[in-house]
Amino acid sequence: MKLLQLQKRSMALAGSVLTVYLVFHMLSNLSFFAGSAFEDFYEFYNQAWLRWPLLIIVLACLGIHIKAAIAIRMKNSQARKQSYYKHDKLHIPANLVSLSVVLLFVFIAVHIIQSLFIDTEAVKLAVMTWFSSTTMVLFYLAGIFILVMHLQHSLVNVMQTLGITSNMYKLAIISGVMLLGLGFAAIPVYVWVMS
Repeated sequence: MKLLQLQKRSMALAGSVLTVYLVFHMLSNLSFFAGSAFEDFYEFYNQAWLRWPLLIIVLACLGIHIKAAIAIRMKNSQARKQSYYKHDKLHIPANLVSLSVVLLFVFIAVHIIQSLFIDTEAVKLAVMTWFSSTTMVLFYLAGIFILVMHLQHSLVNVMQTLGITSNMYKLAIISGVMLLGLGFAAIPVYVWVMS
């Protein structure tokens, strides 16, 4: 039981670090709409002393989060002889949740790979080239949608685990996550519409 609690805490801590990074990433992306601020920020961000340690931290947290989630899921499925009573009006089957996590991982991997091969001298041009493609915009919007659903579900569960079940907190989480998703979606949609 102590191992399970440690895994849950590890998953929550890594997820918290990733969530903070996502907010930072979304806010820095919004500098796209502020003229040269986007290029200036990414010129600073793409310096090796900053980019690589930050990427290593994000990847380590992602690895810890995924490993803990798999261990918890396996432990829970072994312990449960019958299904939980489904009190939610909307029940998402476990297989669909698993598929969405795989798709989210693919989205994150593609995004990281793209960012590693970007021309750091022309970040804005690269972003505009990516998002002038309908396929790339749809891929990113789907990834953002899955990310938003994952964050919403996860953060509500964390609050519930902490004993915070007020609808006001749920609404605050849902609103915050929706704003995060809209912030991420703003650039692909804007570039696609303008191209």
